[in-house]
Amino acid sequence: MTTELADNVRRYRRRAGMSQEELAHAASVSPGTVRKAEQGGTIRMETLHTLPARWG
Repeated sequence: MTTELADNVRRYRRRAGMSQEELAHAASVSPGTVRKAEQGGTIRMETLHTLPARWG
């Protein structure tokens, strides 16, 4: 995952006023998956797509 994409995940989560744990719960993924996404790690595209739908 690119640094820009990882930064966007973090930025939008914070704008939504959610913790990593809250986003993980809402998106039905582990908190580790959210952390990995925000650190630029490799996650499945399908998983990435579940995150924005939870930002309200």
